[in-house]
Amino acid sequence: MANESDKPTRLVDIGRKLVNHSKSAEFSAARGLVIELFPFIFEASERMSARAISRFLAEHQNIKLSAVTITKALNDPKKSWLAFFEGIESAAIVTAKYFRPSSFKFLFVTKSEYETRVAPDATGKITQAFTHGVRAFMQPERAEAHKFLIEKWFSIALATRLKAKTFLDEHLMELTDNL
Repeated sequence: MANESDKPTRLVDIGRKLVNHSKSAEFSAARGLVIELFPFIFEASERMSARAISRFLAEHQNIKLSAVTITKALNDPKKSWLAFFEGIESAAIVTAKYFRPSSFKFLFVTKSEYETRVAPDATGKITQAFTHGVRAFMQPERAEAHKFLIEKWFSIALATRLKAKTFLDEHLMELTDNL
């Protein structure tokens, strides 16, 4: 009887073993994680090295993101910003259609200015809450897009979003043309 290690190894078998192992190994979503964190990495990189960012994430947040992965993202900021924007693009399009003329300029204003522009003209907290509830009921897609943008986009510092604008301008122009 032939020993298991004496059998010729096929690449397909190696590939299957790798996939099976990946299903049982600790999940590592570093590629997606670096994109999700990219705006914050981008901002932090003005004062910290990729190695220091990696160390902070590992020590303080228990996130394993190598300095090499961070450096790759920072070395191609346009690609990284576009990849990040893909995640919020549908919400941005829904919101852009609300503004007249339709544009993405709202992405580069302060959070409070954005909220003022999308909030209905109502005075008093009860009236605003009621109007917001009616809008969410009448236009759930827009209300959901607003909530998503507040969490994902407007949590980024305005200065960083303004720097991102140079990397996103071309893409946003194409989207504006298609609105």
